[in-house]
Formats: sequence, C-alpha cells, structure tokens
Amino acid sequence: MDQKTFRRATFAVILCSSYPMLVVGCYFGLIPWNMERLQIDESDLGFAILMFGVSFLISNQVAGRILVPKFGTKILMTTGMIIISFSNLLLVSLPEYYMLLLASIPAGIGWGSSGPIGGIHAQLVEKHSSKIISPYYAMGFNIGIFLGGVLAGLILKNDINPSVVFFSLSILSFFISIIVYLNGLPKELDFKGEGEKLKLPEKNVLIFGFLLFVIFGSNGIIIDWSALWFTKELYAPLHLASLGLIFLSLGGILANLFSNQLINLFSEKVVGCYFVIFGSTLLFFSITQLNFYFILITFFIYGFCSANLVPIIIRQAVKHSSESIPTTVTNLITMGFSAILFAPAIIGFVAETFSLTTNMYALSIIVFIAGNIFLRQFRAN
Repeated sequence: MDQKTFRRATFAVILCSSYPMLVVGCYFGLIPWNMERLQIDESDLGFAILMFGVSFLISNQVAGRILVPKFGTKILMTTGMIIISFSNLLLVSLPEYYMLLLASIPAGIGWGSSGPIGGIHAQLVEKHSSKIISPYYAMGFNIGIFLGGVLAGLILKNDINPSVVFFSLSILSFFISIIVYLNGLPKELDFKGEGEKLKLPEKNVLIFGFLLFVIFGSNGIIIDWSALWFTKELYAPLHLASLGLIFLSLGGILANLFSNQLINLFSEKVVGCYFVIFGSTLLFFSITQLNFYFILITFFIYGFCSANLVPIIIRQAVKHSSESIPTTVTNLITMGFSAILFAPAIIGFVAETFSLTTNMYALSIIVFIAGNIFLRQFRAN
C-alpha cells in the first residue's frame, strides 16, 4: 500500500467513526430533554436501548458474515451512516414513546452495519500497511462524542429545534458517505473471501470478547446516562448536561491521537491495563465527592486512561485468532454489544430503585476489574 492510499484510508476510517458518533453524541446530550418531551422514565429509556441492541446484534452478524464478503466494507459503512442519521432524526421528532421504540430498530441496524464494519476496514488497513491505526478509529468516536456534546449544549442553550438540526445532519450524511467511499481502501485491497457460517468463536478469542462485553456494558452507563445523571443528581443546568461527554471525549481524543507514542513508550500492557486501573480508581474516588467540577476533571482523565483499551483488546484478539478479520471482529463486537441485551434493563432498574450514582460506582468497579483481568491475560501470554 502506498502512502497516499494509507492516508486516505485512515482519513475514511476516522470519518466513518466520528460523523455517526457526532449524530448519536448529540442525541445522548439531548436525552434529558427527550425524556421530558415524551414523559418517560429510566426503565422506558432502558427498554429503547434494548431494542437498539437487539437490532444491532442481528445486523452486525449479517453484515460481517454475509454482506462484507459479498460487497466489501465501504458500501456498508457509507449506507449505515445514512441510516444512523435519519433514524436519529426520528428519535428526536416522533411524538410518542412507542414510535421511539420502533425508531430504535433502524438506529441499531445502522450501527450494526457501520460501526463494526469500520473496525474491519481499520484492521484491513493495518494488515496492508503494517501500521497501527485502530486507536485513530477509536479517536473518531471520541471526536464525534465531543462535537455532538457541544452541539447538544448549543441546541438547549439557544432553544433551537432539534428536529431542524438532525434533518440537516441527515442531509449532510449523504455527502460524508461519498467522501468516505472515495477515500476508503480501493476494491483490490478491500476484503476478499467467502462468507462464514455462524459458529462459536475460538476459545482463545472468548476472553477478549468477554472483556468487550464488560467494557461495552459498563461504558453504556457513562455515555448513555451521564447527561441524565448530571441534571438529575448533580443538579447541573440542562444546557450543561453534555459536559460530561465533552470532557470524557477530550481525554479520549488526546490518548488516541498519541496512542502510538504511548504504546511505544509504555507498551500495550501498561496502556491497556495499568492506565485503565488507575483511571477507574480515580473515577470511583471522584464519585464519592459528588463535586460537579471535580467529576468533570476525572471524566477527562478516565477518558484518557481508557481510550485505547478497546483497540488494544481487538488487536490482541486478531493476533490470537486463526479466523478471518471480518469474522474475528464481528464475533468480538457481537460478544461485546450483547451486553446491551442485559445492561439497559439492569441500569434502569438500579437508577429507579437506588440512584444513577450507584450505576456510576458500578461502572468504575467493573472497569477496574476488567483492567485486572486483561493484565492477567497479558501475563499469561
């Protein structure tokens, strides 16, 4: 692969993760507003996330095992981005809760056929270039969360109609998709191979899938629920509800941007394990203080410490797998996001029975344990 193709493909990978996450990050920042608009509670929101998760898992398996071998990654990434944008327009526009549940299905389909497929594209770029770019793909998500959080704050502060903003984002998604398609890997470097039948992942990949299950399930607490936590239990003004997402993503962007330097300086074990253990410990301590500004600072540090965990887990799994990259990545993402089948209902129940703060404590403890399990895996290998 020549340098020009590498740079263009890397740009496409970052754009593929950042733009859809901008749309979704803006929606996350508007969750308190949307809950008030529809007069729903935490359990209702949890069920909507569950609907999203089920459709995500199904579309992810279909896309990774059947559609990628048949069409390649680029057409799926670009189509998924458009579906995500228009489905989020529905989420902020439909007048009834049951319509929101129905709109969660295409949102899940869009993510299942875009986000993980972008991860496959990133792994293919690494394979052809022998360079690490997965952290840059993860950085795109943090860039999207940051920009989406800022946009949500502007919408709420200036009393802008969210439907107008999301309609504009939906139209823009067509042009972004064209840019991604034109800059992605050329056809001869895209995935070639036969589709694989559904089967259990290899034993040596299961531990990595379990780690993603734990991480995705717990990170849903901070990404999906932090805006509501800030307004409901930390008493932040509505237009500041997305500040947690902004600080979290800023830390993640910084860590992903310098991921190669961090890994070269400290090693994947230190960045993927010790950083995560430290960040989750500090987050736990900050929650005990319930100080809005201190928590914002620790969100930034936690975002920095945990940003490279998922890319490193996926890289380690691909190294240990004898299956194709699409199959390995698809299995990993499916195992990870299967947490959505359980986590939303549990999180909603805990939030209503106890508090959202209890969920935040659980997040820091779970991630701390995951960092230690990953550390044991490194030592074993």
